[in-house]
Amino acid sequence: MLRIDINLVFTIINLLVLYFLMKKFLFKPVNNIIAKREEAIKKQFDDADEAKKQADETKKQYEASLADAKEESAKIVQEAKDKARVEYDRIVKSADEEVTKRLQKAEETIAEEKAKSLRAMEAEIEGLVVAAASKVVGEKVSVENSQKLYDDFLAEMGEK
Repeated sequence: MLRIDINLVFTIINLLVLYFLMKKFLFKPVNNIIAKREEAIKKQFDDADEAKKQADETKKQYEASLADAKEESAKIVQEAKDKARVEYDRIVKSADEEVTKRLQKAEETIAEEKAKSLRAMEAEIEGLVVAAASKVVGEKVSVENSQKLYDDFLAEMGEK
């Protein structure tokens, strides 16, 4: 059977006092330290989550900026190509106009040289005709006679 004696009562009282003392001086400070550590760890996790959110947001901004930069560079390249095409067309048109002008000038120069050559040949032929006519006739031919002989000669040569 169970005997209740005073030692048992003192042991129970000692255990209860020890429990309350340990609760007051050991468990509360340890629980406070544990709570503070839990709070610090939770704060670190929250800070890490916030940093990750900010990093993701910054990454999205950089990606958007990069996409905008790519679009802008493509736009600038296209504008440069368009300007180059316009400049190329202008230069080609200018060159074509210059070539056309030079060809017209060359044709005019050729026509002038041809007319000059024809006049020079006509003068030379006239001299030859006058010389030949004076040998044939044996007399000195006047300017009017030589002009008539020359015109007749040219008419004959033109018919042939």
